[in-house]
Amino acid sequence: MKGSIVCGVDGSPDSKLALGVAAQFARRLGARLVVANVVAYVADPVVPAFAYAPMAPLTEFGPPMTERRTDADMEASEALLEHIVAEAGVEGAELRTMLGIPAEQLAELADDEGVDLIVVGSRGRGAFKAAFLGSVSNSLIGIARCSVLVVPRGAVETAAAP
Repeated sequence: MKGSIVCGVDGSPDSKLALGVAAQFARRLGARLVVANVVAYVADPVVPAFAYAPMAPLTEFGPPMTERRTDADMEASEALLEHIVAEAGVEGAELRTMLGIPAEQLAELADDEGVDLIVVGSRGRGAFKAAFLGSVSNSLIGIARCSVLVVPRGAVETAAAP
């Protein structure tokens, strides 16, 4: 395989675990690795979030989002990527910082790059919290046009067990 793999990271332990799995796949398969971080939109401060809270679990609509992010946010995202990749000892990965809704941006990056696989971590929130709070991995599975691997907590321990 001489394809590409995208790994979405956010600095959480789960995303670092996903990066390790993605890097291992890229090495073994001879694939190009793209590590991405998405600077998420923020809720518009003009419309109070509590106005949408009663309906949040029942609809996919929430408070209006805005692109109010600064260059410092994007620079912090780039620094986070560099730190995570260096900490994991991953060499030769391409780094991408994007602005938007994380699942949508990762799916779009995969389309633009002709990616074969997207790897993300699982926060392990449980069904109720994931339904209420939303989940990048769940959303990504629904919109990506390529395979999505969600690396669960404990994957490394399970793989290393005799």
